[in-house]
Amino acid sequence: QTANYEVDTKEPTVSSVAITSATGRQNNFVNAEDNVSVTATFSEVVIVDNSSGTPTLTIVVGSDNRTASYASGTGSDDLVFRYTIQSGDNDTNGISIGANAIALNSGTISDPAGNNSTLTHSLVDNNSSYKVDTMAPSVDNFTMDDTEFKVGDNATVTLVFSEKVILFDSDDDITAPNGTLSTMTSSDNITWTGTF
Repeated sequence: QTANYEVDTKEPTVSSVAITSATGRQNNFVNAEDNVSVTATFSEVVIVDNSSGTPTLTIVVGSDNRTASYASGTGSDDLVFRYTIQSGDNDTNGISIGANAIALNSGTISDPAGNNSTLTHSLVDNNSSYKVDTMAPSVDNFTMDDTEFKVGDNATVTLVFSEKVILFDSDDDITAPNGTLSTMTSSDNITWTGTF
């Protein structure tokens, strides 16, 4: 009888890297405390050993490098890295990933035969499906076209926001204790008008 021995000396390689999901994403934007997941797909099943250190993947938010840490996937060909958006992170074009962004950080990524992975990969351009906005909109301008009027008179109220806003409800968001305010309307979601 002869024993069967399989020999595997081929190193796993990174086939692709992509942003794959984000908790809390609305209208292609993520906000503070939302978790962005990046998936690195390998040429074969890989094993992650993070007992000595956790592998990371650097993403670019605006002009700042941010560290996504390995989260799951050992024993498969897809490894997921996760980053939690922080207050002050902003990116109007969308998150991008530079070339060769994976770092072992004293951990290992290898195939079941023990061959260490080659971690080189191409850059991933700005992904407009994952823009980042952690700045709250503000009212830059508030005007009434008549400030001296008597009971029964009307005035046009105009609000100009610092950026486009959605879910703006004049009934819930504006207090008008001395009169009534009609539903505010807008053609661009920045300038809103109504009748007081």
